[in-house]
Amino acid sequence: MRITLGGGGTDVIWYSRLRGGAWISAAINKYIYITLREIASDKLRINEGKRIIRTDNNIPNEIVSACLRSTNITKGLTLSILSDTEPKSGLGGSGALEVGLLNALYSFKKVKITKLYLAKKASEIEIKYLKRPVGPQDQYIASLGGIKYFEIDKSGNVSYEPLQLSENSLLKLKNNLLFFKTGLQRDAANILASEREILMKEFVGSENIIKNLDKIKSLGQQIKKFLLEGKIDEFGYSLHKHWLIKRALSHKVSNTKIEKWYNEALKAGALGGKIMGAGGGGWLVFYVNKNKTIFRKKMKELGLIEQGVNFDWEGTKRLL
Repeated sequence: MRITLGGGGTDVIWYSRLRGGAWISAAINKYIYITLREIASDKLRINEGKRIIRTDNNIPNEIVSACLRSTNITKGLTLSILSDTEPKSGLGGSGALEVGLLNALYSFKKVKITKLYLAKKASEIEIKYLKRPVGPQDQYIASLGGIKYFEIDKSGNVSYEPLQLSENSLLKLKNNLLFFKTGLQRDAANILASEREILMKEFVGSENIIKNLDKIKSLGQQIKKFLLEGKIDEFGYSLHKHWLIKRALSHKVSNTKIEKWYNEALKAGALGGKIMGAGGGGWLVFYVNKNKTIFRKKMKELGLIEQGVNFDWEGTKRLL
């Protein structure tokens, strides 16, 4: 799965077709695991966790169904899906599922593919086939891994560059980014769709959303410089600037609980923070460069559950 370090939301197709997008993503050590086993049957058996969700070819999970159709696999298979996190965590789970499942299915068919092809194919499934109002951020970082700067042009072409951060910068990021489960679930597609609805309803609203996304893109490019120059605390302050802009995109980004948690985190010493993904729930991440013991105690009192997170440098992988 992934976290977004800057420029989040500018990859969404409706915006990138107007302006082009730019963002920074980091793969993290939270995974979706896909296990395939061939069976002598004309049916499919699909398990999510300990739950058997389907034993025929009428598959309720639209992502699983689309990936199976894309690879032309219709029978003779047991498919199991496990996740390190709860659904709708804001960590790019849908993209990770698409990438991991396609990787497993191509392996099952003994077809060799590149990680870049996986990223493109997985993005197509969510954007073109399922017609969700999202962008390709999650699929690309889940496939490629590491910490990377991405751009998407108005035609939808994605380019990227790995960010070569110093060991000290990576250590500060790892130590100072603290992650917490909120226990709230949210649907990124619904939140992103609400932004699009505002665009369709009134010109003033559309102007404001585009201007705010322009600001987020510009801030993301500034964050890239901070990271490469080792100005990691400046990156922490930038998270707060990003949060203030992001809240203005949709009324669904935040709520009373999230506002309380965020404001208490700032009082307890966070330089900045954000709700993961499109907002509305999931995980919170804060940048805290000192007095972490006091900060953690305060978050625990608020009912937030800290999660250990590190970076992943490999991206999607097959364990055969």
